[in-house]
Amino acid sequence: MSDNAAHDDELLRRSQESIDEAKAAAAEVRQPEEDELIDEDLPVADGGAAADGPAPAP
Repeated sequence: MSDNAAHDDELLRRSQESIDEAKAAAAEVRQPEEDELIDEDLPVADGGAAADGPAPAP
């Protein structure tokens, strides 16, 4: 039984290390500012509300 507990502890430790590494990597991701996402030639959309009616046929 102690063999199983040691294996479980090692698995838990490795899992926690993976979680910590993923959190650190996520914290390093830089999100662009809203101004950087906007093409200056295009109007800014205020939200993603659906248009009235279906999309035009191609």
